[in-house]
Amino acid sequence: MRMMNLKTHTLCWALLVATAAVGEAATMNWGDKTTAGSDVVFLQVTEDNDEPSTVFAPAATGPSVSGNMLVFNPVNFQSQANNGADLIDSTLSTTIQAKPGATIDSISVDEFGDYTLGGLSGYDALASVGAAFFWRVTEVDGAPVSLSTQVASMTFTGGGMYERPADDGTAVPWTGNVVLDVAAYLLSQGISGDATEVTLRFDNTLQTAADNFSNAFIKKKGVDITVTPGDPVIPEPTSAALLALGALACGFRRR
Repeated sequence: MRMMNLKTHTLCWALLVATAAVGEAATMNWGDKTTAGSDVVFLQVTEDNDEPSTVFAPAATGPSVSGNMLVFNPVNFQSQANNGADLIDSTLSTTIQAKPGATIDSISVDEFGDYTLGGLSGYDALASVGAAFFWRVTEVDGAPVSLSTQVASMTFTGGGMYERPADDGTAVPWTGNVVLDVAAYLLSQGISGDATEVTLRFDNTLQTAADNFSNAFIKKKGVDITVTPGDPVIPEPTSAALLALGALACGFRRR
């Protein structure tokens, strides 16, 4: 006889979340992250969760920076279940600030991992991944602005939900991506300037559920936040011509 079906998984999750004892929450602020050749600074990179330690990156070292990319190497950011359910959730936040002369055109977040589903034929298990984003432009051309918070969700291969038996497999890779088009958003608000500061916060969740004849496992293995800077400011043709005439005049005066 089947001990559990998929309809009971949602209830199982709800009971798990409602009754689980909350341990000591982990909050880690890794400070500001940047490199000499980058266009932006990732200010106050912070992780919050209810786990014993950080999961987005090692607590001691935190994320690294490569150019305009903030790189995370998750540690034990995983969920697994057999005859039950499990959930892990963590929130990452930072303020992205453009360096002098640079602007923020868009922000892309990519992550990847794998899942495993298996067990006896005819039984149930599932694994899922999700990420919700909250971002707000706080500066345009270096001046503070008051704009509303925008929301977005990451798109995952297979929809981010994997179930037995259709998705059975071992170490099956998955990927996720979201692009926050900051420049297009400002244009939609009738703002002609460029963003120079954006706050970013996103909540990442992994869930598993399985009956006692199945196993479910899912793990996050990497997260990258990449900022695409805006195009450099190029003088308009008229302005360029005036500058050229000015330089020519200066040359004649020197003679």
